[in-house]
Amino acid sequence: MKTLNECPCCSEQLLRHARHGQVYWFCLHCRQEMPNLTTVVAASSKSTPPKERVTHLLNLV
Repeated sequence: MKTLNECPCCSEQLLRHARHGQVYWFCLHCRQEMPNLTTVVAASSKSTPPKERVTHLLNLV
């Protein structure tokens, strides 16, 4: 199981950054910003049924 600070694409370690008051993750290997999965999971767990949450998370990857 991957931790929240591993890139969902390549499993390399993500770097945590802040910009305009928002946190985001950056993968040096992929050279891409990655979503903050902690925030995504917390927000979706309040309003979305479990099956739709899983589909949404998979779409982020």
